[in-house]
This record gives sequence, structure tokens and C-alpha cells, in this order.
Amino acid sequence: MLNKQITDFNENLIGLRDFVELIDPFLTEKFEEHDKHIQPIILSAMLKEVLSNGEKIEDEDKEKFVEFQEKIEKELDKKYKEIPEVKFDKKENQEGKGFSISISNSNNEISKHLENAQKNKEHIELLYTNSLISALSSVEWFFSQLLHFYYDKHPESAGVQKRTMTLTELKTFGTIEDAEKYLIDVKIDEILRGNFESWINLLKSELSLGLGYLKDIKEELIEVYQRRNLFVHNGGIVNSIYLSKVSENQRKGISLNDKLSVNKSYLDNAICKLQKAFILIGAELWKKLNPEDITRGEILGDIVYENLIHSRWDICEGLCFFSLKDAQINPVDKVIAQINYWLCKKELDDYKSIEKDINKADFSDKKEIFQLGLFALRGETEKVLNMLPIVLETNQTNIERLEEFPILKEFRETEEYKTFKKESKFFKEENKEVITPEIVEKE
Repeated sequence: MLNKQITDFNENLIGLRDFVELIDPFLTEKFEEHDKHIQPIILSAMLKEVLSNGEKIEDEDKEKFVEFQEKIEKELDKKYKEIPEVKFDKKENQEGKGFSISISNSNNEISKHLENAQKNKEHIELLYTNSLISALSSVEWFFSQLLHFYYDKHPESAGVQKRTMTLTELKTFGTIEDAEKYLIDVKIDEILRGNFESWINLLKSELSLGLGYLKDIKEELIEVYQRRNLFVHNGGIVNSIYLSKVSENQRKGISLNDKLSVNKSYLDNAICKLQKAFILIGAELWKKLNPEDITRGEILGDIVYENLIHSRWDICEGLCFFSLKDAQINPVDKVIAQINYWLCKKELDDYKSIEKDINKADFSDKKEIFQLGLFALRGETEKVLNMLPIVLETNQTNIERLEEFPILKEFRETEEYKTFKKESKFFKEENKEVITPEIVEKE
């Protein structure tokens, strides 16, 4: 069904993350190499500013500030013949009140460090900005794949019967099917030219999807799309379109003609929200077209595990919740989804909402690996220790997975587990076969 499209989309975004993680440390190291020469100068100037602007400072703290500032200045005097002047200009930014810093170019050595630090900072920002654009390109590709899949099966929904073609256009096609495919391509191209809001309206009206999972993140996704449009079409400068499309709570402190940027936190959050939203859109369409297909649970389970390893709890919570509401999911996949859903809620500091369900859950009729997961969620260390030899002896998991399972993270930090590792025979047999590679293994 849609397993390949969903899997490829997930892999595309994971690959993009891996690329950022590979390049980012290199660029950051280059920036810090030059920035370390600039920061003492800024710190010294800031201390001077604080001490001279008349702010109330306790005598004891003031002495420490003076002593620290003098120490830094002595070090700078030894290092540089001339210390450049630093100026602070108060201004409003996206986070509220702040200030900008300017440093005079009187010292050639410092000027070079300033120039290189600025270039490296721009390179880092460019990495994040281009990665955001690339992420949304992957989303558009995936969305087009979903539309092609649906309209190829239901061409009447694309409205191709009402479209007209010239005789010249018709002559370029070998068959009626080719002409129909062309009209579907035109329809999808028109859809992709629209905005995120129009996509949502189309998914609801023409594909009859519910999209309830988009309710809490819709405004955030709109902002991500509009920010991308600013980078592609307006150099990142805020225009009236951005201000009219983005809700006020998503653009606090942002004004007309501001220049926006993308930092690592923003990029990570945007990719997570896009990944969660569009995998769920694909899963819902799959469920609509083929509700009996049990492989849907397996595919979502694999994606959940891959993202659990990287602590992407929000993505996994949404996918697990979807699986739990899927009536056709394999019972084993449903148990896995339930355990992982509870884990996500716990990691998202929402344990109270599921505590009763976890405490009353009875997995005594289920495989030991599932019982192990439940005991770990409850923090029942002794029961986990008693269950470990069973799941390892019966090859329900292996040492490699045991060391990797997110659900066992807290348990692995206990002294009991450290003792188990020292005394257990299983850590001498790490090459044993494992049945399946999921968070909790299944037959």
C-alpha cells in the first residue's frame, strides 16, 4: 500500500538530520576557534558597562566584579597592544528586550577573528536554513506521492472528467490513460502551488480525512511554511504575507521587515512536527484505502522504534496513539504500541495521565518481553531483574538490544543492573540471535 512512500519519507528526514549532525560540529568548532578570542573582550566591556551604569550591586558582588574585570583586562593587555572598543545598543528582538554588540576594527588581529567568526556563524545559519528548506521539499515530495496514489486509484476525485484539452494536446498522448495521467499531474501541480491551509482543506474535502492530530500543531506548521517562503522568496525578511498568515502567538516579537533566522532548536522542532504530521496523514490515507492491511502497524512500529532511539517522544506518541486506535492492527503490534505510548507519555512528563492505566495493566498472559517493558515503566527493578534471564534465555531479545531499549534507560542506570552485567553469563554471549528488532520483540 503506502509502506514504501511512508518509509522513504521517514528515511529522508532522518538522513537530513544525520547530515546536520555531521556538519554542525565542524562549523561550530570553526566558529568557537575564533569566538574564544572575542568573548573576553566582550565580557570585559560588559563588566565595565554594569559597573558604570549606576545599577545597584551589593558591595561584596561589586568587589568580585571589579576584581574579575581587572583580571580579564590584564590578560588582554598582555595579549594585545590595543584593545578594541565595544559598544552596546539596546533593541527589541524576537525574545523581547536585548542589545546588539559592535566592536571597532582598530586591532587587525581581532578584526580577523571577528570576520571569521561572523562568516562561520553565517555558515551555521545557512546550514539550518537550507536544511529547513530541504525538509519542506521532502514533505512536498511525500505529499505529491500520496496524492498520486489516491488520484490514480480514484481519478474521478481529481475532477479530470470536467477538464478540457486542445486537439494539439490530445495528439501528444498515445492513449486515453496517458491523457488522464497528464491531467492528474496538472491537478497535483496546482495543489502543490497552494499553501498548507489549502492542503488541509483538500485532504478533508476531497480525500475525506479527519486530520484530528493536526489540531494542536496546525498554527505551528503554518508558521514553518511561511518562514520557508520568506527565505525562498524574500531573503528571510518579514513581509505582510507572513504577518497575515501566521497567528499572533506564533510570531511574538516579530515585526514587518525583521530578518528571521533558523537555529538548531527551531530546525529540530520543525522537522519533528512535519515528520509526525505527514506520516500520520499517510497512515490515515492508508487506513482509509485499505483498512484491513495489517502491515500498517508493522511499518509504524519500525518508524517508532527508530525515533525512540533518538528520544523523539512527540513523534512516537502520535504514531503510537494512531496505532492504538487502528482496529485492524495486529494484536502484538498493538501491545508494542501501548507500551511505547506509555513510555512517551512518561518521558514527556505526563506520567500522571497514564499512571492508573499502567498500574492496573495485567500482562501475565503475554510474552515475558512485554512483561519486562511493563515492569520497567513501573520502576519495579526487582521484577525486571527476575525477568531478564528469561527473555535472554529464550532469545526474545539480546544483549545489544538490552543495552539500547529506551524503555530500560532508567533501569540501566541502577546498581542492580551494573551488578547483573558483572555476574551474568549472558554478557559473555552477546552474539546470540535475536528474533525481531523492535522495542519489545514479537514472534
